[in-house]
Amino acid sequence: MLNDVLMQLAQAVRWPEPWLEAFILGCNIVIATVIVALCFYLARGFLRPILARVLDKLDGRLTTETALERGKLASRVAHLLPAIVLQALSPLLFSHYEHLSSVLAIVVLLYLYLFIGMAIAAAISLIGKSYAHLVTNPTIPYQGISQLLKLLTFILFSILIISTTLGKSPALLLSGLGALTAVLLLVFKDAILGFVASIQIAVNNMVNVGDWIEMPKYGADGSVIEIALTTVKVRNWDNTITTIPTYALISDSFKNWRGMQQSGGRRIKRAINIDINTIRFIKGDELEQLKQRSRLQTFFEQPDVINLLASDDVTNIALLRYYVRDTLRQHPDINQNMTLMVRQLQPTEVGLPIEIYCFSADKNWLNYEAIQADIFDRLFAILPVFDLAAFQRIGSRQELPLRG
Repeated sequence: MLNDVLMQLAQAVRWPEPWLEAFILGCNIVIATVIVALCFYLARGFLRPILARVLDKLDGRLTTETALERGKLASRVAHLLPAIVLQALSPLLFSHYEHLSSVLAIVVLLYLYLFIGMAIAAAISLIGKSYAHLVTNPTIPYQGISQLLKLLTFILFSILIISTTLGKSPALLLSGLGALTAVLLLVFKDAILGFVASIQIAVNNMVNVGDWIEMPKYGADGSVIEIALTTVKVRNWDNTITTIPTYALISDSFKNWRGMQQSGGRRIKRAINIDINTIRFIKGDELEQLKQRSRLQTFFEQPDVINLLASDDVTNIALLRYYVRDTLRQHPDINQNMTLMVRQLQPTEVGLPIEIYCFSADKNWLNYEAIQADIFDRLFAILPVFDLAAFQRIGSRQELPLRG
């Protein structure tokens, strides 16, 4: 109908036949271009605020955090409407041009396949990003799953595009891929291994984003920031990024500190070497002098210390162990519901190790180190009170020359 109207207008001007066909074809192209452009901008303009409102109802943060993914999805979907409209208008505008109409139908179909695949990939990215912000500690490897879905989408629509271009059935093309199975397995080896590893990691809850892991083989010691299909990214404590193959978390050993982070305390396990030559029995008058010290008065009132002093052969190292244990029991930052002990280890050529084994109630790294340092500062300072000394090599105690 539109071509007939244009033909009548052109004949009224009495143009030659070739000019008439060129004029009608040009008008059809201009009309199609205007309609396609209008559909694109309308679709993009309406879709963006609709997606924003949907995400805002889920979580207010998503509107900002997913702005990039939302824009990509809106753009991909907006490209679909003009192609659909052009496919519907093609019989009306180009029905008299059979060759052009058939070529245009194939181009539009390829265009649709391309942007449908890109729209699906953009939707997967948007869902993955939204899940990452909605779930604080995700236990599902959404990054790996989203990458796998994108890969499958890419393969599917690549087959459809190739089959449409060649004019063959997708089933025929798929049957021919059997001979390429070995090549495909080689090309996608890491993706297949990573997918299997991602499933095992998720089922066994081995690693989550935010976990502190140690993997010396790969130089990783820090927090997991991303679990993807083929790689796991770890931000080390020096802010470097280590990339580990996902399947390595299944095939190799690693240490996950999540149990410590979820428990009631972080372990303190450190020893100080006492010079064996300073260990001796305490005399009666020395005990009386110790009891007079203000720092030790409450210590000697403890029932277990009173029982210890009932013996005639009390050693200064035993008093030290009881004192340190009593100090730890009264420390406000030590978890009293977990293991707490002060023990002797096997004597060595560098002295007798006295080990402190307890758990800090504060698991923050900075606070934990401060608590541990404070305990050992006091331990070193109290040694002379019990006439004990930490082992130290003679070479390190050389006197510095006096300055003039």
